Amino acid sequence: MAETAVATDIGFLTQFGKLVGSVFTPLAELTDIGTPETSRDSVDFTHFGSPDFHREFKPGLSDAGELPISYNLIPGLADDLVIATHLATRLVEQWQILFPNGAKFVFKGFATKHSRATPIDDKMIGSATFKISGKPVLTPAA
Repeated sequence: MAETAVATDIGFLTQFGKLVGSVFTPLAELTDIGTPETSRDSVDFTHFGSPDFHREFKPGLSDAGELPISYNLIPGLADDLVIATHLATRLVEQWQILFPNGAKFVFKGFATKHSRATPIDDKMIGSATFKISGKPVLTPAA
């Protein structure tokens, strides 16, 4: 059996944030970055002469999905304010995940959800979900 690839690593030091031109501004205290689940529609092309009473399908449009994040909440400051401000704008903006090995996942999207939790006996957390618009780009590490 082959050894694990040297480049395989844990997610520690992964960053997520806004990308304006070539300026990347990561959010500070992220604790989880989900990766989107890409899906594709199937379009039914069945007709009255489809062979052996079986439906026929062709691939349809792709959907790059959503990207959830979680962060340590400092109400009204830093990450919390960036996300809340973005959510109020109705803009589709450019965002980026920067992986520890230098690979980049860049997409256009917008926040669809933003929540905060303040439990009595645990750390306060915030979370947000971003809807990806169009085709994202994954650039391998250099």
